[in-house]
Amino acid sequence: MKLRLPREALAEAVSWAAHALPARSTVPALAGLLLTADQDGMSGGTGDGMLAVAGFDYEVSARFRVAAEISEPGAALVPGRLLADLSRALPGGGHDVELATIGADLTLRCGPAQFELPLVPVEDYPRLPALPPVLGSVDGAQFAEAVAQVAVVAGRDESLPFLTGIRLEFTAGAVRLVATDRYRLAVRDIAWEPDAAAPLTEEPVVALVPARSLHEIARSLTKGERITVAAATDDTAANSGLIGFAAGGREATTRLLGADFITYRSIFPSAYAGSVVIERQPLLDAVKRIALVTDRHRPVRLAFAAGRVTVDAGAGGEARGRQTLDASFPAEAEPIMLAANAGYLVDGLSALSADEAELHFTTPTRPAVLTARGSEDYRYLFMPLRHT
Repeated sequence: MKLRLPREALAEAVSWAAHALPARSTVPALAGLLLTADQDGMSGGTGDGMLAVAGFDYEVSARFRVAAEISEPGAALVPGRLLADLSRALPGGGHDVELATIGADLTLRCGPAQFELPLVPVEDYPRLPALPPVLGSVDGAQFAEAVAQVAVVAGRDESLPFLTGIRLEFTAGAVRLVATDRYRLAVRDIAWEPDAAAPLTEEPVVALVPARSLHEIARSLTKGERITVAAATDDTAANSGLIGFAAGGREATTRLLGADFITYRSIFPSAYAGSVVIERQPLLDAVKRIALVTDRHRPVRLAFAAGRVTVDAGAGGEARGRQTLDASFPAEAEPIMLAANAGYLVDGLSALSADEAELHFTTPTRPAVLTARGSEDYRYLFMPLRHT
């Protein structure tokens, strides 16, 4: 293998592929990044071929394709962390990078710097998963925001796999993202463009994706580009149990969680006793501020009365704090107090991107729901706590 490409292109490709390197592995080959140079794998572009850089840990794969001047096609498996560190530290000044396999090493030259990296046998590397059939595409920035909004409530208890995932529901009209940790539930709907050949019916195509993997992929995958979403809908397909995402030269796949999600729709109240509109940032700041006087196991109380909400925490004999804010609570309505975990309130208010939040409630002991004012594209449900 012998090739040449811009320093910045190598650094970007290696940085992306390194996302899939395992923190530790009993399989030495998985600690490597697979470099594949192909003269016929790319049409157009600035080079006469393509370099693919890939990482894989049996759960997540990441691959980046970039144009390169390929003198000799081939493949090389090299220590991944070392290559990632080197690609960031190579000298600038507009130098290109030259890569060549010589004997048992990969030689890397960039301007005045030269390195030899030991090769790992390519045959030891597992076969990389291919992207499943395309379902459609979604705006990258909007998808990343939606994933972040629901990932905040995903659980971390590995003994209950469904709690660690984000449920994706693909229909002809929208993509819905759902996550829960049993105490909170977040739902976000976004528009998308289904592929003309996608097998969408009245029943949604559903995928339960590990929240941590999906969050990292969505956050890193695109810079304002559209993301292609691919998933195998046939359980007998070779790549079933897999979902893939692609944008520009980047690709990523991740294994789906083989677990049933909860029947979440029935958790939302069928009707609300009322709702109140509050400026989001002042309320968020107040909750953070007042929560300082108590420990994380004690609730923060929201007391609603005519035209205001009082944020209160603490108990007799202990530190206590309160702050009153304007709120659109009707004068004729019965005052109500909701007590909630301060962290849950902070997460929900932080996830909203609107200037005004709307809190929908029923009773002090039944689920309450945060949304942006006048919109239900994002719903954040939490369970109130007992007053103390």
